[in-house]
Amino acid sequence: MVNINMEGTGVKHTEQLEMFDTSVLLSEEQEGKVCPKCKKLKPLEFFPWKSGQKIFRRENCRACENYLNKVRNILRNKHGMPPDNYSCPICKGTVINLGKAGGQNAGFWALDHCHKSEEFRGWLCHLCNRALGCFKDDIKILERAIEYLTGGKQSETH
Repeated sequence: MVNINMEGTGVKHTEQLEMFDTSVLLSEEQEGKVCPKCKKLKPLEFFPWKSGQKIFRRENCRACENYLNKVRNILRNKHGMPPDNYSCPICKGTVINLGKAGGQNAGFWALDHCHKSEEFRGWLCHLCNRALGCFKDDIKILERAIEYLTGGKQSETH
Protein backbone atom coordinates (compact mmCIF):
# COMPACT_ATOMS: atom_id res chain seq x y z
CA MET A 1 0.00 0.00 0.00
CA VAL A 2 1.25 3.45 -0.87
CA ASN A 3 1.65 5.48 2.29
CA ILE A 4 1.21 9.18 1.66
CA ASN A 5 1.72 11.38 4.67
CA MET A 6 -0.37 14.43 3.93
CA GLU A 7 1.03 17.51 5.62
CA GLY A 8 3.17 15.36 7.91
CA THR A 9 0.19 13.82 9.68
CA GLY A 10 1.44 10.25 9.24
CA VAL A 11 -2.19 9.25 8.64
CA LYS A 12 -3.29 7.02 5.74
CA HIS A 13 -5.83 8.16 3.14
CA THR A 14 -8.80 6.32 4.61
CA GLU A 15 -8.08 7.80 8.02
CA GLN A 16 -7.51 11.24 6.50
CA LEU A 17 -10.97 11.21 5.00
CA GLU A 18 -12.37 10.93 8.49
CA MET A 19 -10.63 14.20 9.34
CA PHE A 20 -12.76 16.08 6.80
CA ASP A 21 -15.76 17.95 8.07
CA THR A 22 -18.61 15.49 7.58
CA SER A 23 -21.20 17.83 9.05
CA VAL A 24 -21.56 19.70 5.76
CA LEU A 25 -25.25 20.34 5.41
CA LEU A 26 -26.68 21.29 2.08
CA SER A 27 -29.19 24.10 1.98
CA GLU A 28 -32.40 23.43 0.08
CA GLU A 29 -31.22 25.41 -2.94
CA GLN A 30 -27.73 23.85 -2.95
CA GLU A 31 -27.07 20.79 -5.10
CA GLY A 32 -24.74 18.03 -3.98
CA LYS A 33 -23.65 14.49 -4.60
CA VAL A 34 -21.92 11.63 -2.82
CA CYS A 35 -18.26 11.01 -3.62
CA PRO A 36 -17.84 7.28 -4.37
CA LYS A 37 -14.39 7.22 -2.72
CA CYS A 38 -15.04 8.87 0.65
CA LYS A 39 -18.81 8.18 0.63
CA LYS A 40 -19.55 11.74 1.82
CA LEU A 41 -22.37 13.99 0.59
CA LYS A 42 -20.74 17.22 -0.54
CA PRO A 43 -21.85 20.36 -2.38
CA LEU A 44 -21.27 20.29 -6.15
CA GLU A 45 -18.51 22.88 -5.90
CA PHE A 46 -16.41 20.23 -4.07
CA PHE A 47 -16.30 18.29 -7.37
CA PRO A 48 -13.96 19.76 -10.01
CA TRP A 49 -15.01 20.19 -13.62
CA LYS A 50 -13.78 17.49 -15.98
CA SER A 51 -10.68 18.85 -17.77
CA GLY A 52 -11.74 22.43 -17.13
CA GLN A 53 -14.76 22.04 -19.41
CA LYS A 54 -17.92 23.10 -17.66
CA ILE A 55 -19.89 20.24 -19.18
CA PHE A 56 -19.87 17.79 -16.29
CA ARG A 57 -18.13 17.37 -12.95
CA ARG A 58 -15.70 14.64 -12.00
CA GLU A 59 -17.03 11.62 -10.16
CA ASN A 60 -14.70 12.02 -7.15
CA CYS A 61 -14.52 15.04 -4.88
CA ARG A 62 -11.49 17.34 -5.11
CA ALA A 63 -9.85 15.93 -1.95
CA CYS A 64 -10.12 12.32 -3.16
CA GLU A 65 -9.05 13.26 -6.70
CA ASN A 66 -5.96 15.04 -5.35
CA TYR A 67 -5.09 12.01 -3.25
CA LEU A 68 -5.52 9.61 -6.19
CA ASN A 69 -3.23 11.81 -8.31
CA LYS A 70 -0.56 11.63 -5.60
CA VAL A 71 -0.84 7.84 -5.46
CA ARG A 72 -0.53 7.59 -9.27
CA ASN A 73 2.50 9.89 -9.31
CA ILE A 74 4.25 7.87 -6.59
CA LEU A 75 3.58 4.62 -8.47
CA ARG A 76 4.74 6.13 -11.80
CA ASN A 77 7.98 7.30 -10.18
CA LYS A 78 8.53 3.95 -8.49
CA HIS A 79 7.76 1.68 -11.45
CA GLY A 80 8.70 3.83 -14.45
CA MET A 81 7.13 3.51 -17.86
CA PRO A 82 6.95 0.22 -19.80
CA PRO A 83 9.60 -0.55 -22.45
CA ASP A 84 9.16 0.57 -26.08
CA ASN A 85 8.18 -2.93 -27.25
CA TYR A 86 5.51 -3.33 -24.53
CA SER A 87 2.06 -4.71 -25.32
CA CYS A 88 -1.11 -4.50 -23.25
CA PRO A 89 -1.43 -7.74 -21.25
CA ILE A 90 -5.19 -7.84 -21.91
CA CYS A 91 -5.73 -6.87 -25.58
CA LYS A 92 -2.09 -7.34 -26.71
CA GLY A 93 -2.20 -3.89 -28.34
CA THR A 94 1.09 -2.06 -28.95
CA VAL A 95 2.05 1.56 -29.49
CA ILE A 96 1.84 0.93 -33.24
CA ASN A 97 -1.81 -0.13 -33.27
CA LEU A 98 -3.28 1.56 -30.18
CA GLY A 99 -3.21 5.20 -31.22
CA LYS A 100 -4.19 7.83 -28.68
CA ALA A 101 -7.15 6.02 -27.12
CA GLY A 102 -6.58 7.90 -23.86
CA GLY A 103 -7.06 11.28 -25.50
CA GLN A 104 -4.85 13.81 -27.26
CA ASN A 105 -2.70 14.63 -24.22
CA ALA A 106 -2.53 11.11 -22.77
CA GLY A 107 0.34 8.74 -23.34
CA PHE A 108 -0.17 5.27 -24.70
CA TRP A 109 -0.30 3.53 -21.33
CA ALA A 110 -2.49 3.87 -18.26
CA LEU A 111 -1.12 3.01 -14.84
CA ASP A 112 -3.28 0.26 -13.37
CA HIS A 113 -3.45 -0.18 -9.62
CA CYS A 114 -5.78 -1.65 -7.04
CA HIS A 115 -7.86 1.17 -5.57
CA LYS A 116 -8.26 -0.68 -2.27
CA SER A 117 -4.66 -1.70 -1.55
CA GLU A 118 -3.03 0.93 -3.81
CA GLU A 119 -0.75 -1.82 -5.18
CA PHE A 120 0.67 -1.34 -8.68
CA ARG A 121 -0.66 -4.00 -11.06
CA GLY A 122 0.97 -2.93 -14.30
CA TRP A 123 0.46 -0.89 -17.43
CA LEU A 124 -2.61 -1.28 -19.63
CA CYS A 125 -3.84 0.46 -22.74
CA HIS A 126 -6.39 3.14 -21.89
CA LEU A 127 -9.33 1.17 -23.31
CA CYS A 128 -8.57 -1.95 -21.25
CA ASN A 129 -7.99 0.18 -18.14
CA ARG A 130 -11.38 1.86 -18.64
CA ALA A 131 -13.03 -1.51 -19.22
CA LEU A 132 -11.73 -2.83 -15.89
CA GLY A 133 -12.93 0.39 -14.25
CA CYS A 134 -16.38 -0.02 -15.78
CA PHE A 135 -16.47 -3.52 -14.31
CA LYS A 136 -15.36 -2.01 -10.98
CA ASP A 137 -12.38 -4.41 -10.90
CA ASP A 138 -14.90 -7.04 -9.76
CA ILE A 139 -14.00 -10.58 -10.82
CA LYS A 140 -17.58 -11.82 -10.41
CA ILE A 141 -18.86 -9.14 -12.81
CA LEU A 142 -16.09 -10.05 -15.28
CA GLU A 143 -17.01 -13.74 -15.01
CA ARG A 144 -20.65 -12.87 -15.75
CA ALA A 145 -19.49 -10.81 -18.76
CA ILE A 146 -17.52 -13.81 -20.05
CA GLU A 147 -20.52 -16.07 -19.51
CA TYR A 148 -22.71 -13.59 -21.40
CA LEU A 149 -20.25 -13.31 -24.31
CA THR A 150 -19.88 -17.08 -24.60
CA GLY A 151 -23.62 -17.68 -24.44
CA GLY A 152 -23.32 -19.42 -21.10
CA LYS A 153 -20.63 -21.77 -22.38
CA GLN A 154 -17.11 -21.28 -21.08
CA SER A 155 -14.90 -21.67 -24.12
CA GLU A 156 -11.53 -23.36 -23.75
CA THR A 157 -10.02 -20.86 -26.18
CA HIS A 158 -10.84 -17.84 -24.00
